[in-house]
Amino acid sequence: MKRVLLLVITMILLGAATMASVGAGASPLHQARSTGLAIPEGFNKVTAVYGAQLYRKEYQGGSPDFVQVVDLSLGAEIELLHGSIKEQREGHGAYGGDDPRILSRSLKQYWDEFAAKHANPFCVVNGQFFYMPESPTRLPFPLKVEGQIVSDGFGKGQFPGQKLMLEMWTGRADIRQLTKTALYSSTAPNIVAGLSEDARKAIDKYVGRTFIGLVDKDSDSRFETILVFTTRSARQVDAAEVLRSFGAQKVMMLDGGGSTQMICLDKAYITSERLIPQALGVQGGVPPSPPNDKVQISSAQSSPPAQVEAAPQAEPEQVASEPGEPAPSELAQGNLAPPLYDLGNVLWVPGMMLPAMAFILLLVLRMRFS
Repeated sequence: MKRVLLLVITMILLGAATMASVGAGASPLHQARSTGLAIPEGFNKVTAVYGAQLYRKEYQGGSPDFVQVVDLSLGAEIELLHGSIKEQREGHGAYGGDDPRILSRSLKQYWDEFAAKHANPFCVVNGQFFYMPESPTRLPFPLKVEGQIVSDGFGKGQFPGQKLMLEMWTGRADIRQLTKTALYSSTAPNIVAGLSEDARKAIDKYVGRTFIGLVDKDSDSRFETILVFTTRSARQVDAAEVLRSFGAQKVMMLDGGGSTQMICLDKAYITSERLIPQALGVQGGVPPSPPNDKVQISSAQSSPPAQVEAAPQAEPEQVASEPGEPAPSELAQGNLAPPLYDLGNVLWVPGMMLPAMAFILLLVLRMRFS
């Protein structure tokens, strides 16, 4: 009987220690929320804002590959940028619309204007193909910006069956075959056209490449993630393969060669002297306010008023770290589920009481059996 009672007391003491350790440590509810997107081996995060990240893979003796992951479901967006229209050329487009001449600009000019316009700018990259012998130049394929078809393009007979268009709505995107009917019936406010991965644009040469990929993470037939691949040297098959390693189910090629260039958070990662008529600007979303804002504010009443007022107004986190430096806060990137409650606050009372109860019980038993 004494052994049984001692065993019970030992179990009580072990239970108390376990509960105390849970109260002191991290709650099991603080689990990472899966992004649904696997990052291929060799790619490391370079920099990020909320809803958009830049990854880089180094190659010995070669140029690095860059992939931007733009999560439209987190409020990140891609804006279609273009230079000033010099001549409208109404009715001269491939489908009966306009075929304007557009002034080209440096990528740095695009970045400066884009960054001044948005609260959370992330990257700008080169965009669509264009006709280099002319300046101002023309676009071979259509461009639609904020509901307005800027250009039909002039390349109606070029690359038959290989012309594609990236359609972008709020929160989703798609890549479809480009036709006059598809273009003019699309409800997407923003469309940029390009080519399929097997179109012959120096297909087997190692040159600059800019590709777009789409990922449907939750398999609901709505592509909520846009991938932007940029590199100084790759074949077309290489670019498409990298995007598929990130999970892309659809792929489209944009301009490459000497037009390939990229700036992220005002840092040039791929440079070129070439002026371009059209570019893509990536902006991050706005992170949601933490659910415990009120608790944090009330607990800081003794702090100076300026600090209390400034907390809710914090700018969205922007991180610009090289590989090997600490990654951005997982919670700031939307990868951690906020805790439902803190077990430490719930269990510390019984955790402290159980050892005392066990000690009292031990004294009672000793007196009874002595």
